[in-house]
Amino acid sequence: MDDFVFSEEDYIFNVDWQCQEKSEFSLKLENAWILKMKKKCFRYELNITTSRILEGEHGFFAQLNTDRAFNRRMPEKISSVNQPFSLDGFNFTKANEEEIMFSFSKCDCLAQNEDKNIFMINVSPHERFHCLLLPSLYKCLPQILNKEALNLGISSVLLNGSVEQRAGFNSLCGYASVNHLHLHTYYLNQPMKLETIVVKHLIGNCFVLENYPAKAFVFQVTTKGELNEIVNDIYLLVNLFIQKNVAHNLFITRGLGFERSKGSKETSERDCVRIYVWARTSSFGYKTLDEFNPAICELFGHLIVKTSKAYEELTETRVAEILYSITHEPYSSVKECVKDLYKR
Repeated sequence: MDDFVFSEEDYIFNVDWQCQEKSEFSLKLENAWILKMKKKCFRYELNITTSRILEGEHGFFAQLNTDRAFNRRMPEKISSVNQPFSLDGFNFTKANEEEIMFSFSKCDCLAQNEDKNIFMINVSPHERFHCLLLPSLYKCLPQILNKEALNLGISSVLLNGSVEQRAGFNSLCGYASVNHLHLHTYYLNQPMKLETIVVKHLIGNCFVLENYPAKAFVFQVTTKGELNEIVNDIYLLVNLFIQKNVAHNLFITRGLGFERSKGSKETSERDCVRIYVWARTSSFGYKTLDEFNPAICELFGHLIVKTSKAYEELTETRVAEILYSITHEPYSSVKECVKDLYKR
């Protein structure tokens, strides 16, 4: 198996939409993904030609992707945020070996053969370079975020010289389709509002996104020395959600530092990584929507729309209504608990 080994010295903190450069990691990921596409390892050929920014203040970006909606693997039945891993049914150890791209390890904690972190193509992609990052694949861990997985997800973004790479995590009951620990990573060649939106300080390293339909808890990493502390803080938050059986989604993106974002001057520079964490209504038993499934991408404002009719009729008002309905009550119910969490 091909390996990619990195260190914190390889992290890139300052990138720019106007001047994107290839890093060793971005070349590795892109070339491996393109090779898999040439070998026809995917369920369909990615061909998104229809997209638009919805009129309004939030800059929601909609893409029509009917293949993703109807040709993907059937999601696993999930009934609890804490559902144990099961060998029954599908897990990623059962994926075709042709889907594996390379292993992914930090140089000071190289994994043994039975504990490999793997980059694998997502055979049902919603955008270019859509991959699955599988921490400790062969340990068969349930879809519950741990520190290692979070560190690897943030690291994958910091290693990429392109501002386009995003990463994210859907919890069980938060539209995770497989109960086997994984994160999504993909490219989106579209500047998004949540890269620069102003957030409000809550306590410690935790900020909140409140001037947006999907209220969230937000963290930033601006230097390599901050990474472990921020990972620990986010893990405390996620663990709180697990204990309370609250479904959640997490999104990692390049962004502008929180202080800089308070200025009125627009800039194409991005000097940090932002991590958004949403408490949300469980998708278990939730009415299936015609427009899109409100998971990590959609909460971020990137809407993967299922049908041509829904795409043509979609409005900012409708999107805002959906995002608000699944996040407002869970956010409000845990906000004070989060403040207490970081006081301790």
